[in-house]
Amino acid sequence: MVSGVWDEGREEAAAERGGMLRRVAEQQHGRTLLWSPCAIVTGIWVYFALPVEPRIWVASIATLIAAVLAFKAKGRGAMILIALVLAGFALAKFRTESIATIMLPANIGEVSVTGVVESKKASGAKRQTLVIALEKLAELPRELVPQRARVSQLLKHGDPPIGSRVRFRARIGPLPPPVMPGGFDFGRQLWFDGIGATGRMTGAIAIEDRDSGGWPRLGAAIAEVRKAIGARIAAVLEGDRAAIAEALVTGERGAISPAVNESLQISGLAHILSISGLHMSLVAGGMFWLARAILACFPSIALRHPIKKWAAVAALIVGFLYMGLAGADVATERSYIMIAIVFGAILFDRPAISMRNLAIAALIILVTRPEAALSAGFQMSFMAVMGLAALYEAWGERMAKQDEDAVPRTAAHRLLRRGVYIVVASLATTLVAGTFSAIPATYHFGRLSLYGVIANGLALPAVSLVVMPMALIAVLLMPLGLEGLPLLLMGEGLGRVTDISNWVASLPGAGAMVEHKPAYVAMTAAVGAAILCLLRGRMRYAGLALIAAAPLLGLLDRPPDILVERTAGAVAIRSEVGELVPVPQSRGRYAVKKWLEAAGDPPRQPRPRSEACGPAKAEAAARHRRAGRSPISGRARALSPIAAALIS
Repeated sequence: MVSGVWDEGREEAAAERGGMLRRVAEQQHGRTLLWSPCAIVTGIWVYFALPVEPRIWVASIATLIAAVLAFKAKGRGAMILIALVLAGFALAKFRTESIATIMLPANIGEVSVTGVVESKKASGAKRQTLVIALEKLAELPRELVPQRARVSQLLKHGDPPIGSRVRFRARIGPLPPPVMPGGFDFGRQLWFDGIGATGRMTGAIAIEDRDSGGWPRLGAAIAEVRKAIGARIAAVLEGDRAAIAEALVTGERGAISPAVNESLQISGLAHILSISGLHMSLVAGGMFWLARAILACFPSIALRHPIKKWAAVAALIVGFLYMGLAGADVATERSYIMIAIVFGAILFDRPAISMRNLAIAALIILVTRPEAALSAGFQMSFMAVMGLAALYEAWGERMAKQDEDAVPRTAAHRLLRRGVYIVVASLATTLVAGTFSAIPATYHFGRLSLYGVIANGLALPAVSLVVMPMALIAVLLMPLGLEGLPLLLMGEGLGRVTDISNWVASLPGAGAMVEHKPAYVAMTAAVGAAILCLLRGRMRYAGLALIAAAPLLGLLDRPPDILVERTAGAVAIRSEVGELVPVPQSRGRYAVKKWLEAAGDPPRQPRPRSEACGPAKAEAAARHRRAGRSPISGRARALSPIAAALIS
């Protein structure tokens, strides 16, 4: 009897759980598209996380299985997402095989280089970086010469135009590896750009032919336009105002002073220098509003023609030109694709859904450039927009429900209510975008902008209402030579932005450095954010638990006790109090700087060890000395003879 009652209770509990799962599944109906980029990104991450390069037949089998699952899915979202994970893996492998960049295996010293200048970018007031399509590299056989090389050059050695064939001497070496396990792999990024060698020019550059023909001509034309716009800006504005204005219009950031760059990074305003959704929406949206307003002034046109669609076409053209002018990086491409979907919906009289726009933009980028899934720009951009889209989706549902239940109110009350909503929406937008983008930013850059909400809340109105509108008007008026007043107003707006940035950066604890943690910590938080934004119903709040658990997972990580630079030019040993102590050396300073930043301890001016450690660490080190023990941890102490041998 008791057994029968027990069995009935278990069956009822199982039925209840099954009903709950069915309700959850029903709530997610129609959301498969939104999860598709997450599935493809998972497959791409799996590919790049493998310790060895898989064979091409593995990707072929993954593609075949993905096709079978997609065919058999019949609307079942789980099977479709599994197929997309396999498709992401295959996409990454096929992309790698299609690139097949030849890499220089070792340093070859100072050699003669001949090639065509494909692009150039300022890297400071006196230096620039050239990408050279190599034709000849020392005496290497042609089949061993990389397709492209990235060469750093002092401007005093010459300024060759894009598309010119040049000859020079440079110290050439292989692509740089990460400075530490799990660190940023700049060499991988260069490899996917078709670059197989890096170097530093050691003398003057000789121009053999100023026009080599082909695609570089287009790059040269765009470079000339950028240069002309930069000159117009510099004629009106000065100093960092001119440099930031040029960065916002042309994407050229090399002239911005290190002090301003540091201030913007600490305050959390560095994102305004990266041309992405904010800038694209202001430029393309501003053009849409301007074109529609001008056309509406002519009743004969406005009443007979679809001026809204004409304005959408103008916005698409201006947005495309802006993307090409500013450089089509991941964030810029994503923002233009989303803008194109929005204005395309206007052209075809369709509604535009923000979260779906984001998913479509992500799919386009991931299919064409799977390696973008590893980049900080892609992750920060999509995380921020995903959070904002979810916020607006929830906000819209709440507002619609309130409008249904609302009773008629006075005009003053409605005006006050709208003003409150605008302020709350602005603050919520800043908070959500900053929080979601902080997940990948903390992993990649190890910096936490504690006052980013304050900085963005104060600065973004100036950027949105003054800086970017004046930038658009100035560029449109440049052919007429009337850009002076808009640029002056833009400069005043930028002055307010830098004042806000400097004030926020001076606050106590601003720009705190965070110790680098393994990728699974950030991935856990990212999965939690995706669940919170993409799921419907109460199950979405499980994402908050994952976000909260991510820092706790970081406590399980044990950082290495000894770090050795790849050429053994520098060594750092971790002490028993947890501090990373570099061994004084004249080489490997860049690696040491990155090690200290990853340890959450940015390099400072040389100080006595007791000051650099802080009172608590200095006291702990003193206790070890009084006890006759070394402050180096036990495992590091056992390995220290090896470290000494490496740098001797």
